[in-house]
Amino acid sequence: MKNNKLRSFTKILVLAVLALSMTSCYDDFVENEFEFTSVYLPKETIDRTFIMGEGMQIGVGVVLGGRLDNREDVEVSFSLDESLLDPGSALPASYYSLVDADGNPANNKIIIPAGKTQGFVYVKADSINFLNDPVSLGNNYALGFTLDNVVKADSILVDYKSTKITFTYINQLYGNYVQKGAYTKDDGTTVETVEYPKDNSNISEAIELTMVSPNTLEYKGLLNLGDDRKLNLVVADDNSITIETAPGGVNVVDDGGSSYNPDTREIKLNYSFSYNGVDYKVSDVLEFRNRIVDGVNQYDI
Repeated sequence: MKNNKLRSFTKILVLAVLALSMTSCYDDFVENEFEFTSVYLPKETIDRTFIMGEGMQIGVGVVLGGRLDNREDVEVSFSLDESLLDPGSALPASYYSLVDADGNPANNKIIIPAGKTQGFVYVKADSINFLNDPVSLGNNYALGFTLDNVVKADSILVDYKSTKITFTYINQLYGNYVQKGAYTKDDGTTVETVEYPKDNSNISEAIELTMVSPNTLEYKGLLNLGDDRKLNLVVADDNSITIETAPGGVNVVDDGGSSYNPDTREIKLNYSFSYNGVDYKVSDVLEFRNRIVDGVNQYDI
């Protein structure tokens, strides 16, 4: 019995020593995991989107690697490099400014602050110049960033020192909507009223609004007639909406009273059109569902 107790005690003691040893080794590993520190730009090419009414500002991030606990500011110098833009055109200098987190001129420097492992320079669009240029829509303009020097870190990763960022824009109505409403259908003999989605009308509940210009969006797939049945929505400063015929779409009549509610993100549309000898009069209610911006699904906004 005594031998069994002694063996049990010995096992417990050995396990305790091993545990303490492993803890000590882990602490040493954490403290000495990285011998060198580096900064880098995480992606070679990025497509980014300015959002009208939401700051028109995009962050370009530099990451600090090799330091689990950053206790000091790291300063990174960068330059704009047009050689990175082929193919593509440089974003005109009058269309933007480069600023820090406080809105001050960046002066070609990015600060990774103490306590953080990432720092940013912000591309702030000049709304008037950028949005008034039709070429600005569709990621046609770009900027190339190259990291040149770093202070308080050992190096810049050579293979990750540059990035090309392309730019486009959306307004706040851009996105996917749940479609509700009603229409009347008059074929010259009978008049039918259909409510959707209530009446199983085969009308898609989800529709997408895409950008045409800063204040104009395209709405494809009217009722259940196919994507080539489309119209344009022109949004005024007071959030009233004018409905226009889209290029290649059916001739649409604006029946008035259409509007956008920015608080609920709901759109109300009233319009009429004729197709294949049938007259349609439509009242749509579009309820915002989500939008995809730079690969991020945004739905709770």
